Order: sequence, then structure tokens, then C-alpha cells
Amino acid sequence: MTPAPWEAPQAGAPFAQQAERKTWDAIVIGSGAGGSSIALRLAQHGVKTLVVERGDFLKLDPPDRDAPEGRFLYDIVEAGASLDFVGGQTKFYGAALYRLRERDFRGVDHGCGTSPAWPFGYDTIEPYYQQGEVLYRVHGAPVTDPTEPPRHGALPHPALPHDPLVARLIARLERSGTKVSAVPRAIDYGPEGKCVLCAGCDSYYCARDAKMDAEIAALRPALATGHVELLTQTECLRVLTSPDGRRATGVVLRDRHGVQSAYAATVIVAAGIPGSPLLLRRSRTDQHPQGLGNAGGALGRYMSGHSVGMVFPLVSWRKLPPIHSKTIAINTYDDGAPDWPQPLGVIQLTGQMPFWRTASGAYRAIACLVGQHSLISFYATEALPTAQSGLVFDGDTIAERVDPVHNLAAFERLRGLAVDAFRRAGYRVIARRRPPYLWHEVGTVCLGTDPTRSVVDPDCQVHGVRGLYVVDQSVLPSAGTVNTALTIIALALRAGDHIADVAAVPAAEPVAKSPRIYT
Repeated sequence: MTPAPWEAPQAGAPFAQQAERKTWDAIVIGSGAGGSSIALRLAQHGVKTLVVERGDFLKLDPPDRDAPEGRFLYDIVEAGASLDFVGGQTKFYGAALYRLRERDFRGVDHGCGTSPAWPFGYDTIEPYYQQGEVLYRVHGAPVTDPTEPPRHGALPHPALPHDPLVARLIARLERSGTKVSAVPRAIDYGPEGKCVLCAGCDSYYCARDAKMDAEIAALRPALATGHVELLTQTECLRVLTSPDGRRATGVVLRDRHGVQSAYAATVIVAAGIPGSPLLLRRSRTDQHPQGLGNAGGALGRYMSGHSVGMVFPLVSWRKLPPIHSKTIAINTYDDGAPDWPQPLGVIQLTGQMPFWRTASGAYRAIACLVGQHSLISFYATEALPTAQSGLVFDGDTIAERVDPVHNLAAFERLRGLAVDAFRRAGYRVIARRRPPYLWHEVGTVCLGTDPTRSVVDPDCQVHGVRGLYVVDQSVLPSAGTVNTALTIIALALRAGDHIADVAAVPAAEPVAKSPRIYT
């Protein structure tokens, strides 16, 4: 029997009527991976926090076991509905929570460009990776991954079991000499868990609340402490600063009742890309004429991400049944190959996504045929930032977006290795040559020590504006080659400790209370 989804409490009075509640210790703009995670960490320190979300709770009809139509992300896009909701993009993510590799923090020469060094090393963020894995209930088996960085504690849960079709694929890959790794997944799976390992996970909304997205893993526990309040269907128009421009003082908000100001000594922007850089741009003043944190011209710049292609090993002549397939990856080539001394990237199975529904014309029928008989796999190399890559502003709008540098030579070499691995295992492979997709975009509000090349400092505080922080994908200086969500979570937890000043403010014991939610 499908468990009933969590119900948001009845909405309180409009924000405009909450005069006595218009001052908080901290205000968080956005409820995705960064916003929800830092809200929880602040709550654990007893910090009175308001979370502001432009969207609302996402609620769709409960599914049956086989994940029927209606929950796939494309259904919402096709219907023209807003993609803003509590939990942000994590409501549809594949829940793959990887740690960036040690080398990613040092910077790497890729031949066609350089992946920049971070202002701190892997050891600095490692404890927060560990905390994020516990918070998001990550399942995995690090010992199976040859590129897994050092860790000071085991993952909280063992790797997910493989569907029989995937298990046969693993056996054939390993017999032919390809090492396979478990994908670390944030799933509520186990004897008491809600997950049934259905096919509707990657790029699907989970109505069972079995996928540990930002709302479920972090925001709900934050609200339950009684230290956090949530304001939905509300847009942040600008960040307020002191007359001298040196510190944050609050935000200007707009909901269906009008425009109001809310005040706090700490403002945390977690609106994603392009939301965060646009908000900093809109908040410009005489003291910051090009936008907050933009004295050196780095706002909107240095975007990077992953260059992605698709490979389809045909595993059955019959139409595949619904299965949970996103459990394995091939990370052997992440550090390069015998004929390629520089990093290449990763190969990873995806969930069963009806991707053909986004195709058009005659190609749609062909794509459907391929998709229904194959296990979908993507391969990803690192797309590199430049001073030009990112967003070009025209007033308060984006006039142009410039992609990062796609390492096409590495991208093509990794495609060949992916095809070869599946063919040596005995599978026919469909691998259309096409320009790379750009996935997992990061940057545009990069962290660093040099204000001419970064917008926030190593603690995620905006250069020159005390009390203003950014904690989302926009602060990552580089994407590495693995999924970036866990790094966003870890940075948010670390920034939360910094804001609360752990030495001065002892962590508060969570107190279960009815969460306040204004809509």
C-alpha cells in the first residue's frame, strides 16, 4: 500500500499581516539543495530562520508501482506549469550524491583549458560530505569505485540491489574486463523505507516521498525544529544593504498581497542559476553599481559544467519491463586511459526515462524503439570555465548565455571507450554522434579569494558585503566529472556552521513543533 504523502500544514495568515514576524536572524532565498540544507543547519544552532520560496509544494497524484505517466518532468514542462517548487530541482533529480575527487580541488590541466583550483582542499570539505551523506541517507559501496577519494567514515547504508537485467550487464562487463562501481544514491530504501525501487525515479517526482530530495531530507526536519518558517509563492526582488553598502540588512519580497520588506543580519541566497546571479545584479546600489559582489566583474562569469552524451546498449529484443536501473557506473576512465594521460570522465546508467517524448518527427519513433530495448547510459566529461563563459547582463535581464569550453577530444575519446566497453560485453550499441549537452551547470557566483575572479569568499560570503551569503550550484568554481549535488549540500552545511559560529553558539536540540508555512 502506498504511504500517504506528507501534508503541509494549513496556510497561516498572509505575510503582509505578520508584522511581528518580519525580523529574523537569517533569511534564506530558495529551498533547493543549498537553501534547505543550510536552513536545517542553522536550525540546529537555534538560529531563527525564514525560508522564502518562489514556488509552492509540488503534489501530483500518487503513483502505482510501475510509475505511470504524469510524474515525468517533461509532463510538467509540456503543460507549461512553473518549475519553481519547494525542494527545487532535487524533486526531479536522480539522487546520485558523489564526492568530488581530490584532484578537483587542486585544479587540473585538460589540454584545452584548466579546471581551476578551489581556495581550499578536499580535506576541508570532507567532514561535510560525511554529514551530507548521513542527512540524505546515501546508499553505496565506495570500495567498488577506483576513483573514490579518502573518507573518514563509511556510507550510512549499503549499495542498492541491482535489478536482474542490470546484474547481468554487470557480470558481462566485468567478465570482459570493465570494472563497475555502485552509484551512491540518496534513497529511503530498506526494511522501514518507502522506496520500492520503481522505474519512476530519475527525472521523476516521487509521490511516495522515497527519494531524499532537499524538501524531504532537510527542509521538513528544519521546519520541525520550530526555528524555521517557510514562505511560499513569494519572490525576492532584491537584497537590502546598509547605507554604506558593507552589510546585508534584509530583503524585499513580493507575494500576491503586495510588496513587503523582511529584515535579518544574515541573508543567504540559494536561488540557483540564473536566479542567484540575477538577484545580486538586481540588488545593485550606488556603492555596488554593477551588482553585489561584482566589483571585480566576476558576477555571471566562469560558468562550467558537464559535457554529456548518450549511449544505448541494447540488452533485450523484447520491450523492457519497468525497472530501477540507475545503480551502476564505470568510473575507470575518470583519471584517464592508457593512451590518454589527462582526465576523461564517467559513464553512468540513468533511470528509465521516456526521453523519446522530447523528440520530434520521424526520430521520435526511432528513439522510442531504441529506448524501450536498451539501458540508457550517459558519458560526461568536464566542461571548463573561462572569463567569458556564463551570463551577459543587460540591465536586470540576461542578454546572452555563453557556454563553457567543451573538451571535444576527451568527449569523443570517452564516447569510444563507452561503446567499446558495452560491445566487448557482447551488446549492440547505439551511440549517435552529436554535440555535447551541457548538464549540471555551476559557477556564475564562484567562490574564491580573489574578488576579480570570484564573487564569494571561501565561506560563501559575498566579497565586500558582510552577512550576505550564496549557497547553491552557482558558487562551485568547477564541476569535476561527477554529479555535483552532494558538494552543494556540503558547502551549505559548512556555511551554516560558519554563520552560526560553532564556538560561540552551541547547537540547539531539535524540538518537534508544527511548522509555520505562509502562502
